[in-house]
Amino acid sequence: FVSTVSSVFVKLLCFAEKWNIEMAVERRVPEVEEIDGLEGARIIKPKVFPDTRGFFSETYNAVEWKEKLGFDQVLVQDNHSFSKYGVTRGMHAQPGMGKLVTVAVGRIYDVIVDARPDSSTFGKWKGVYLDATSRHALWVPDGCLHGFQVVSEEGAHVMYKCSGVYDSSTEYGIDPFDADLAIDWPLSDPATCIVSERDRSHPPFSTLRRS
Repeated sequence: FVSTVSSVFVKLLCFAEKWNIEMAVERRVPEVEEIDGLEGARIIKPKVFPDTRGFFSETYNAVEWKEKLGFDQVLVQDNHSFSKYGVTRGMHAQPGMGKLVTVAVGRIYDVIVDARPDSSTFGKWKGVYLDATSRHALWVPDGCLHGFQVVSEEGAHVMYKCSGVYDSSTEYGIDPFDADLAIDWPLSDPATCIVSERDRSHPPFSTLRRS
């Protein structure tokens, strides 16, 4: 049984990678797109060079991104997670840590909630799809809550480049299915999603107060 499951999983990953190669779109210069309605959040589109062998993507370039995109964050920690289809992670915040989020395999619905007390968009949320085909990156500003839901059957490998080092003593979370936030998740029934007990027990957004 285990070998059968492993074989199916490998075939799914191979299919996903074949699809990603075939759908690769050339991009010779990086691009940035501001996310309306959420201060400081951005989608960054890195350089991609596809050819008959596959593709090469420059996923981060501190010098060029600063000069051409105005992105001057210092990134000091890399993280990698794998999540099955239907997994919902979040909503989490680590004070002092912004995150550059990309997807290496699969597709996710990625959500930012502005929890910065002095922000003009406090309490607002925005969601975008990230996948291994577009290779876009989402910048989650420091002070914002972050979470995602996996919508690809093969699961998703998610990569994070962080502007701070993780500190469990300062991390906090908010219920991803909080009725007041009303995040429009693609898989909207919490009972059918895979959510950790810790994330299910997070309080509502209303527990956060502006200073």
